[in-house]
Amino acid sequence: MKRIGLVFLLALSFCFSASAKEWVLNSPDNKNEVKVIFTGGKLFYEIKREGETLITKSSLGLTFKQFDLSQFKQVKQVSTNSVNEKWEMIWGEQKEVVNNYHEAQWNALTKNKDKLVLEFRIFNDGVSFRYKVLNDEGKHLDLLDEKTDFNLPENPVTWWIHADYDSYELLYQKTQLSEVDSAHTPMTMELNSGVHVSIHEAALIDYASMTLKNNGQGVDCDLVPWADGIKVKKDGDLISPWRTVIIGDNAGDLVESTMVLNLNKPNVLKETDWIQPMRYMGIWWDMHLNTRGWKKDEKHGATTEYAKEYIDFASKNGFEGLLVEGWNIGWEKWDNWNFTEAYDDFDIEEVQRYAQENGMTLIGHHETGGKVAYQYEPQMEEAFKLYHRLGIKAVKTGYVGKIDNGEYHHGQWMVNHYQRVVDLGAKYKVAIIAHEPIKATGLRRTYPHFLAREGVRGQEYNAWAYPSNPPEHTVILPFTRGLAGPIDFTPGAFRMTFDGTYREEGYPSRVSTTLAKQLALYVTMYSPVQMACDLPKHYEEFPEMFQFITHVPVNWEESKVLNASIGEYYTVARKDMDTPNWYIGSITNENSRELTIQLDFLEEGKMYQMTHFEDGENADWEFEPYNYRISNKMVKKGDTVQLSLAPGGGTAIRLEQINR
Repeated sequence: MKRIGLVFLLALSFCFSASAKEWVLNSPDNKNEVKVIFTGGKLFYEIKREGETLITKSSLGLTFKQFDLSQFKQVKQVSTNSVNEKWEMIWGEQKEVVNNYHEAQWNALTKNKDKLVLEFRIFNDGVSFRYKVLNDEGKHLDLLDEKTDFNLPENPVTWWIHADYDSYELLYQKTQLSEVDSAHTPMTMELNSGVHVSIHEAALIDYASMTLKNNGQGVDCDLVPWADGIKVKKDGDLISPWRTVIIGDNAGDLVESTMVLNLNKPNVLKETDWIQPMRYMGIWWDMHLNTRGWKKDEKHGATTEYAKEYIDFASKNGFEGLLVEGWNIGWEKWDNWNFTEAYDDFDIEEVQRYAQENGMTLIGHHETGGKVAYQYEPQMEEAFKLYHRLGIKAVKTGYVGKIDNGEYHHGQWMVNHYQRVVDLGAKYKVAIIAHEPIKATGLRRTYPHFLAREGVRGQEYNAWAYPSNPPEHTVILPFTRGLAGPIDFTPGAFRMTFDGTYREEGYPSRVSTTLAKQLALYVTMYSPVQMACDLPKHYEEFPEMFQFITHVPVNWEESKVLNASIGEYYTVARKDMDTPNWYIGSITNENSRELTIQLDFLEEGKMYQMTHFEDGENADWEFEPYNYRISNKMVKKGDTVQLSLAPGGGTAIRLEQINR
């Protein structure tokens, strides 16, 4: 890894008046510009891209119960630096990541000599900043408010979900910014010029999650509080997460940004060979179709016999993991959970032995039902010890319901709980797939065994919710929730309607996609753990289409967005980490679409067998979801491919390099 730590000359603009100073910091490519302003005793910042103002004058600072760090007597720049390095991901959307930024740091002193350290890093793909309060004496601090604003020069189109302090599982809205009341991050906007901006945060550790609240000019940082109203409680130094403004000339640039990852510390694990990205199946969709259940009764899904049936099918088709929900005691009353004792019809040791014999592993399951402080935390160590002893490679954690100690899912107490789970996972070599999680903020770089999170209105809503996820939902997610990190969305539904078979006639919920679009989601919806969510018998109805799922990788060497418009369409190409093969996924909303892509990313001089899984001539998510066609042809670098996407449809392509 190459790192350059040179002090560089800033394009500084000082206003030496009695009351104001300004500093200007540029990105390495000189397109992004930040201006830090000290005037009237307060700190502000502005962001421009190639002369266009993206963030107008916006405030900075922190307010504590003990002192106020938003009003200052003196501000002094104390350091500048430049970094240009490369590092490799253990798994991810790409193998090599460029980390190139300019940074500067300021000390801001109050009249009482209390000090706030402000640090900015500016990248070619965005701007970030954070606060440090150095507390050498280790005194207790109570943060009452963070004064960070993100003000906009106009009223841009915005994609957002309401800031529910306990959930991210909402449908995204598209409105003007002025219609946003509160929002989770990432919150994404398109300005009149076409520049795209998404506000998020990076490296969220021992702090409260940042939500956003409308202030009339833009949005304010609104931290999720403790039950007593305090935002952050800290003994010793306080370091905020990075506040990030991801910037792109188009929607695809946002997806290709690596800034959030780069703002996290490098991998801290000494050994990583136990971390296993995988495709998996699960005793899970049955429960959502109500053919089986979690609790032990005549419909119990987690039985030794049924798990072995699933392993037989999954191992035959190349899957590496099997999730089993409902295996442990506690489901009858959603209480008195036991995370090491199985129901008597499920022999966890025998099922794991059988899985290993067939080249697979169980994926463990810890549903807490929100009973975190008083039931899960006291048992976590023993639960992880059990999985370690059995060789179980990963655990899906769950937090459905209110937290039992009265704290919010996204407040500081739960942020720290999720970290304790990650630490135990590292100790016992069990990877984490978190549901009802705290949002992703790039910590997968530091803790690469944190494989994926839900934090999204996923596939299960299609089984029983009304409304179910509309066709546009998955065309919005890559540019909103997807910017935070990998999503355990659980694609792969092959039965689109349920009435007359699994539900009564006229049942409103359904999967609002074509069959081909479900394949495309394996490429467009990034995760290192991809589930094939449906029942084996449904896959057996379409063996040719199922073939794509059994081949598509989960770990990529390179990813390229080919075209994108938020909520409209999205096409991405990804190269397999282990072979020279490429995969393409393209999806649309409720509108049919003709798109043209060029295969200019293929290796020069090589031929590729293209297998095209696409919507049929009359396909339609509502009326003809199972209409598809599969074609094969030889292609090479520079060739053009026409994509015909049906309403609510998609296309999936496998490009296999031919040795000649």
